[in-house]
Amino acid sequence: MGETDTAPAAPAPPMPDLTVLEVFPDQGERFYKAVFVHSKQGTTYRMIAKILSTGRLDIVRFACDLGSDGIMAGKWGIRLIESQPLTRFDAEIATIQKEITDNGEEVHGVWPHDLTSIQDVAEQASSLEAWLLKAAKEIVSS
Repeated sequence: MGETDTAPAAPAPPMPDLTVLEVFPDQGERFYKAVFVHSKQGTTYRMIAKILSTGRLDIVRFACDLGSDGIMAGKWGIRLIESQPLTRFDAEIATIQKEITDNGEEVHGVWPHDLTSIQDVAEQASSLEAWLLKAAKEIVSS
């Protein structure tokens, strides 16, 4: 009989979180805008964009569940949309609203956050984190 390797297998590399949008300020990138779009039936979409040094946007959008504490869970329908003109962000909000109504649901509200007036990326990240929690809790309580 052949020999069997009894050494434990190397752990698989962790799966990257596709809903995270990394910003590299040393490459001229910064956050652009973020938004929640929520249906009255409970479907929540989150979208965030960063502006590239070229002036174009990378956008990440996904649907998720929101817990009673406003924490996002159960992410699905993840889309990365790369190198788009600035107008794509607002067009994508309209697309999300249409998807909600096409699914027979009603749009409950849109919670936007504009990060363009903040120049420091660390301050943008802090502002984004505070807004995410505040908006998510607002959505859950409404």
